[in-house]
Amino acid sequence: MPTRFVCLANSYKEGGRCVAGIELDNNNNPKTKNGSPKWIRPICDTLYKEIPTDLVAQLNLLDIIEIETTDSPDEKNYQSENIYFSENSIKVVDRFNSENLNSLLDNRKLIFNSRGKAMSEEFVESLSYSLMFIKTNEFQIVSKTFDDRSKKPQLRMLFCYHQNEYDFSITDPVFLHKYKVNRNFINAYKEALLCVSVSIPWNNWHYKLIAGIILRRA
Repeated sequence: MPTRFVCLANSYKEGGRCVAGIELDNNNNPKTKNGSPKWIRPICDTLYKEIPTDLVAQLNLLDIIEIETTDSPDEKNYQSENIYFSENSIKVVDRFNSENLNSLLDNRKLIFNSRGKAMSEEFVESLSYSLMFIKTNEFQIVSKTFDDRSKKPQLRMLFCYHQNEYDFSITDPVFLHKYKVNRNFINAYKEALLCVSVSIPWNNWHYKLIAGIILRRA
């Protein structure tokens, strides 16, 4: 079935990429489900459901993409947005109007019903979703190292959302490259729209990630 969505994430994932976005109708208006924007995450029959990088590396945030969806996975879990697709069907058909981004924002007050940066596997089992699109005008970028990750520096965003402070890892490859080239580029922006997602398990924890970043001067 032909399915159209606005790309809000094309992030690093084990072995490839994680592409996700909000479904649109033929007039490029967002679809809703239970009062919230309806998300889609195309997946492949790979180890971590990742999409091979060469299939989607050319896709940009806010591209309007059409794919031929096939089957939903048999498992029912927090990644309810997952759906298989025909890998040769990916095409960019339009560009989403950035002035309409507020229509895609989530209305939940907490990010995945919790305030921390990670969630237990038991807690995640209670979730029925794994993607949100939120906005913040209080944020900063920091680099941290962790002993359990070979002490490789990890770029993270500290930000405030509905008066709660968060600290998430960034997996948006375009943003990471821009920051590596010139970390001061972010100073020109006052507002960040974030696609946040739930990671696959790591040492029995699911971490919250920033899979896509759209900056605005506000």
